[in-house]
Amino acid sequence: MKCTIIGATGYAAIELIRMIELHPYLEIVSLISDSMTDQDINLLYSFMNENNYSRLAKFSVEHIEEVETDILFLATPSGISMNYVKQLGNWKGTVIDLSGDLRLEKTLYEKWYGHEGIDRLIQRKATYGLTEWKRDQIKQSRLIANPGCYATAILLGLLPLLAEEMIDPAQIIVHASSGLSGAGKTLTEQTHHVRSNENVRLYKMNRHQHIPEIESIAEDITGQKIMISLATYLVPLNRGIMATMTLQPLVEKTEAAWRAWFSEKYENEPFIRIGQAEPEIKSAAGSNYCDLSVYVDPRTGRLTVVSVIDNMQKGAAGQAIQNANVVCGYPETSGLTQQPFFI
Repeated sequence: MKCTIIGATGYAAIELIRMIELHPYLEIVSLISDSMTDQDINLLYSFMNENNYSRLAKFSVEHIEEVETDILFLATPSGISMNYVKQLGNWKGTVIDLSGDLRLEKTLYEKWYGHEGIDRLIQRKATYGLTEWKRDQIKQSRLIANPGCYATAILLGLLPLLAEEMIDPAQIIVHASSGLSGAGKTLTEQTHHVRSNENVRLYKMNRHQHIPEIESIAEDITGQKIMISLATYLVPLNRGIMATMTLQPLVEKTEAAWRAWFSEKYENEPFIRIGQAEPEIKSAAGSNYCDLSVYVDPRTGRLTVVSVIDNMQKGAAGQAIQNANVVCGYPETSGLTQQPFFI
């Protein structure tokens, strides 16, 4: 399948390029950047393989059709992707949007993202791309809203429990830490080396835009209305997310029984691993895996689920490739079997 990437100079796009170059069935036919049109991406990023890509193109539907694109990856920031989606109109290919523009209905989006949302009719055509839980819908979709990184890590830990009413949906407390690449390429005060190095910083306390995404998707999939308290932290790492979820179980199980239960729920999912060891971000960095660990506190009776992903892979480009595989009917693991970096 022929692929085009819009926003080709950002972190998620560079990850997509790296992965598609190794994919047995996907081929990049165009890289688009309206802000850097006509520049050579190999000169912008000298570390990249010499693959003779055409110079960065300017977006137009005519160009997308001219290069015979089958799959279009939108790797642009929220508030920008929607403009491309509008212009694509009735284009027949598949669009996978890595931004937040298609994840929430218009009112929620405008409240949490702070700018005007996309038309409701367009947003309702989009399928939420949490592959393990939306696979059947993704197969039939041509407009996919790739999930947010925090939302991916947290939902993969919560959904089995919510779907079978194993936890109190009103008592969900999450502390989640992310590497700096999750903030994007544009430099800000909080991502400046002097501010971020040797530091852990709490940000967007109880107001992160992934909160309504987690709540609305959980309700859509499980039928349960949930309330989540989410504290998010920036840590001095390039990539990775660790989400620690403190939950009130409604059933009694031993720690070993909970791990066996999770293993059963995800036994057919190639990218979900139920860990026995202490969780760490390096166990997933550079891979499309989500590592889940489960703990019971015998003193308080609370259940703790820890979810670890690479925010640039399972939280962005890797999940986008996984969704492309589902849409195209390829083996779901195609191009995604690399081991974590670890070192």
